[in-house]
Amino acid sequence: MRKRIPLNAIRAFEATARNSSVVKAADELCVTPTAVSHQIRQHEEFLQVRLFIRKNSRIELTTEARANVHRIGRGLDLINDAILALEASDYDERRRLTVSASTSVATFWLIPILSEFTRQSEEVDVTIKTFLTRKEAEEQESDLRIVNWLSQLDCHSEPLLEEEIIPVCSPELAARFGNDSRTILQSAPLAHVDRATGGMDGTYPDWARYLADFGISRKGVAHGSRFNQAGTAMEAASAGLGVILGRSLLIADALEKGRLVPVADPYHIRSPYYLNASWKQMESEPLVQFRTWITEKVRSKELARVA
Repeated sequence: MRKRIPLNAIRAFEATARNSSVVKAADELCVTPTAVSHQIRQHEEFLQVRLFIRKNSRIELTTEARANVHRIGRGLDLINDAILALEASDYDERRRLTVSASTSVATFWLIPILSEFTRQSEEVDVTIKTFLTRKEAEEQESDLRIVNWLSQLDCHSEPLLEEEIIPVCSPELAARFGNDSRTILQSAPLAHVDRATGGMDGTYPDWARYLADFGISRKGVAHGSRFNQAGTAMEAASAGLGVILGRSLLIADALEKGRLVPVADPYHIRSPYYLNASWKQMESEPLVQFRTWITEKVRSKELARVA
């Protein structure tokens, strides 16, 4: 065990030795000269060693004290640095924000627009975590989650937006079928996204359900290329491999740049998204700033309708 030492007395001794003055040490420590003198005497009694030689109005370090005062000063500097590091760490924690989203939402929607938030909130450091399944999402430590299900976690949940499902394909593929919606849906190759068991909820129809609800008759609906990720299916559609049921949140950039074009009406049921926030961080400034920004961002977009 460490020897129990009187830290206040040590600080008084070191400050007096460094300043060669009880009065200057008292000013530095924001106490009275009498208090400093008392602390030095207490330290001498504790150590059973004289620290200063008092000559009228002057004080001088004893040989023993002079040999150790620099080491004591370095020790106090280390303590000071450690305290500053702890304060900096606490400040860093207070300005950090961890946001979780599915891999596809993070890649195709959140990250492309995130620079807008970081420009207006330069003091906030954002960490993005991604997930593929609901179980994975809810096991992650996160301040804020963007999800498409009603969570059973103990958290604050609020509607964010509603995503549309829109048949899209490359402009070249649409042109091959005369840019006619019905012809494309009846005859163009279809591409499919196979969603993992235990994945996110969402109201995502498959092609059989979409075509049936729109009264389109087609043989071999299950035929065509298959993908296990929305991102790869979007790339395949852009390359002309087939028509996909695109998620409006993910395809907005591809539509804007003309890599994909809508070929029919959106599905009549939209998929809701929610912001799930940790109760602990609800009132933190970074989270409040992010919630305000992302809500305003959603309102400015047509394909991601406000819930």
